[in-house]
Amino acid sequence: MRSDQGSGAETGGVPQASSDQTADRATTESGIALLRSLLLACSRGDEVAFGKLYELTAAKMFGVALKMLRRPDLAEEVIQEAYIRIWRKSCQYDPSLSSPITWMVRIVRNLAIDTMRRTIIESGSGDEEVLSALPSLQEGALDIIEASEQRGLAFAALKALDPIQRTLIVAAYVRGESREQLAARFGKPVSTIKTWLRRALLQAQMSLKDAVNAH
Repeated sequence: MRSDQGSGAETGGVPQASSDQTADRATTESGIALLRSLLLACSRGDEVAFGKLYELTAAKMFGVALKMLRRPDLAEEVIQEAYIRIWRKSCQYDPSLSSPITWMVRIVRNLAIDTMRRTIIESGSGDEEVLSALPSLQEGALDIIEASEQRGLAFAALKALDPIQRTLIVAAYVRGESREQLAARFGKPVSTIKTWLRRALLQAQMSLKDAVNAH
């Protein structure tokens, strides 16, 4: 895999080393220090360091993507894009905020979520299927630590909306449709669509607040 156009940094296929072994090495004090130094070197354009970073972490990252997507082909696509982003964004890594593995896994998970959304949307699934699939993307201890505990409640609040409000929010904020596209679909002025969206979001926010207080 070429990490970036013109960068010259390349990686091969996903290493076959055990992802558990990789995780063990990467979470030791010496392993964390090594990955931090490699990310720092990557931020300076060191392609050799990038290759070493890939060698040490790709099996773990692939395991994360595969667990979420359950399709090796999609997981491989995610890993390809993830390491391009890791190369490009290595200068943004802040060791005071997270470990290297946590930072990299977050990139992989975000891409996997985007891929899951895309595949669901391309399959023609309805709004309920889109919403019901998203919470299932939070798996494992890392999600519990990193993701907001309110996220599941937020999706429950969205599901509690009436069908039109839910359709609007999914279309606007998950499928990425413009206000103009929604206006054409519903036969309403753009200003009306914006008002409906504001009301739907406000209702969802109120429902979430009530759920959090009761949680």
